[in-house]
Amino acid sequence: MRHWKGLVLGLALALLVAGPVLAQEEGTEKPAKAEKAEKAAKEPKAEKAAKEPKAEKSALRGEYAIMVSECQMTDVQKEQLEAALKAKSDALAAWEEANKAKIEDLKKQQADAKEKGDKEAQKRVGDETKALKEQLSALEAEHGAKIAAVLTSEQCQMWEGFKLYRALMGRYAKAELDEGQKAKVRGLANEAAKKMLAVEGAGKEAEQAKDKIEQELKGSVENDVLTAEQKEKLNAPKAPKEKAEEKAEEKAPKEEKAGEEGGEKPAEAPAEL
Repeated sequence: MRHWKGLVLGLALALLVAGPVLAQEEGTEKPAKAEKAEKAAKEPKAEKAAKEPKAEKSALRGEYAIMVSECQMTDVQKEQLEAALKAKSDALAAWEEANKAKIEDLKKQQADAKEKGDKEAQKRVGDETKALKEQLSALEAEHGAKIAAVLTSEQCQMWEGFKLYRALMGRYAKAELDEGQKAKVRGLANEAAKKMLAVEGAGKEAEQAKDKIEQELKGSVENDVLTAEQKEKLNAPKAPKEKAEEKAEEKAPKEEKAGEEGGEKPAEAPAEL
């Protein structure tokens, strides 16, 4: 009996001794965890973002995201388009890097020749700059053709039709077309796109033929879609602000306007060619 009482007393003493020690350990462990959590919460978002690996942005953004949607592109086509866009981006970056020093040198030569009034030097530098621009344009055209090759002939027509429709919606925005009228304009734009794609060649005559088709399209919209009231809205005197905006658009480079109406925006000339 005394033996059992001794064991019980021994255990009780052990617990009394160990209790404060365990409580101290738990007390130090909890603040440590809390401190770690607090530190993580206070860590700046920028530092957190820097630690996390950045996912590469898809090239199918903006205009190309619209192309994917409007042309109902397949997953395989999306992959092909993304690869073609990356190839274009890499090629333009490589061209810029290879010609950056030459472009800067030509700019300095042009400034010196202009200051000295050296017409011959100005012409020589102008010819070299023009050759570089043509080289860049050829590179863009090459990759543009590869991008277009991803689309089927039917998708090309869908895309060209959409671009014409979008341009018309901007042109006749003040007329406030209803849904039925928009559907008619869309149909007319698709028909015009079909005719434009059928035009062969890429010379002056081909451009004139396409311009004629576009003018006929505008005439069809104004004569067959718009009401008399909507035409009055379009012909109403323009406010000073609208006139200023229109003049600004007229002064804009032709390539930029083509980009807004035609879909893909032209790449800026590297190093301000």
